[in-house]
Amino acid sequence: MKENWTFHHIGIPVADLDKSIQDYGTLTTQTSFKQTFVIDSSKAAEYLVYGSPPDPNVQTRAVMGQIGPLGIELLQPVQGDTVHRELLETKGEGVGHIAFTVEDLETETAQLEAQGFDVILSIKPAGSHNRSAVYIDTRGRLSGLIIELMQA
Repeated sequence: MKENWTFHHIGIPVADLDKSIQDYGTLTTQTSFKQTFVIDSSKAAEYLVYGSPPDPNVQTRAVMGQIGPLGIELLQPVQGDTVHRELLETKGEGVGHIAFTVEDLETETAQLEAQGFDVILSIKPAGSHNRSAVYIDTRGRLSGLIIELMQA
């Protein structure tokens, strides 16, 4: 990990978001969740899965939370072919990615691509000229791990 990467959360694909929120909530009194939200590829200026717009559109129900000091994101694929659905189908529920904020997303992404890592998810929010997040596929070299980089 580079010096300018700041840990943000671990992402966990789940089959049933509501049940998972309940289950994780029983771990400790220090577990809390924010409001659920939907990631909808049709609402983004650009949403690319393996370099192409998804067909059909991707919809993922999600929630951000905390288990003590650990940030977590639970992600339930609802529609379309997404990285989260792929992970659920190939690995089952569990840690799918580790997310970091970075000061310059484009520079960090270019450096990782130069090292041979592929971008498997790229998100540019509506109204933005820049990407807000990318998923970097390090599965072939780093124990099946995907890294999410988010613009700070």
